[in-house]
Amino acid sequence: MAATMPTGPAGVLAAIGRSNIDSPGVRAELAPSKRFDAFVSYHPMWLAEKTDAFATTGVRDVTGRSGRFAGSQLEGRVRYWVVPGFLRSEVNAFWLDKGHFLKSAPNAPKIGDTGYLSTALIAMF
Repeated sequence: MAATMPTGPAGVLAAIGRSNIDSPGVRAELAPSKRFDAFVSYHPMWLAEKTDAFATTGVRDVTGRSGRFAGSQLEGRVRYWVVPGFLRSEVNAFWLDKGHFLKSAPNAPKIGDTGYLSTALIAMF
């Protein structure tokens, strides 16, 4: 059974697709005023089957010896209306803490965890 999972707060990080994973999660949102909102979410991730490729990464262990646990995803976003209704600032962050599968599968990239940070200033017309 595969679960649906977000690709990141800004939708630009596409390593974590919506196939071949089981990923329960928790998300907290905050909007204390009309000008400010934020969220943070956490998802541990497992392959649907030990011999699957992980999501859209192409990382796979056909023997299944690397296990099912791919890692944990932590993401968040903070937005603030600088000029209400016209100009909004945004900061997005993402961190993938690689689990045993993404560290030990035969074709797994030999790099550390994945981090992403973006900022934006958006004008509405």
